[in-house]
Amino acid sequence: MNTKTKIDCPVCGYQGIEGNICPNCDTDVSLIRSLEELPQRPKSWTTGMAILMLVIGITIGAGGSFFALQTAMYTATVPNPTVSTNPNPTPQVITPVVPKPAPPLATYTVKSGDTLSSIAGKFCSKSTDWQLIVTANPELQKRENQLDIDQVLKIPSSCKGKTL
Repeated sequence: MNTKTKIDCPVCGYQGIEGNICPNCDTDVSLIRSLEELPQRPKSWTTGMAILMLVIGITIGAGGSFFALQTAMYTATVPNPTVSTNPNPTPQVITPVVPKPAPPLATYTVKSGDTLSSIAGKFCSKSTDWQLIVTANPELQKRENQLDIDQVLKIPSSCKGKTL
């Protein structure tokens, strides 16, 4: 402990105490001395302000998102009610909606000499529509020029045009 640091007595105000006991009022100032001798951190208000602004920004962003989602979740369009003057209204018949099955995909078996462009030329409106065939056959990704003989390819319904 460095006893050369001079401190003032907090009880009587005696100035320049070099030891741990005030010579005027016999107050033990060793705790105050040890606190004074601790290394001081630089006080930077900019760090505190930056953290405060970050917290405020996060709070505003989260709150804004929360309220925007709440509005979107609870917004509904309600039709105007119609008032019927008919004392014996006929009940409405509700017809269930049955989803249409997806159209079956046409298939084509690759023959010797076939390319995606030539296959697209047979089934699609243009031979440059070969990307549609690749989309329907993900296994062709990055191997568009490597078709296997007897490989079965799906021809998508978006490939409208010629049919065999």
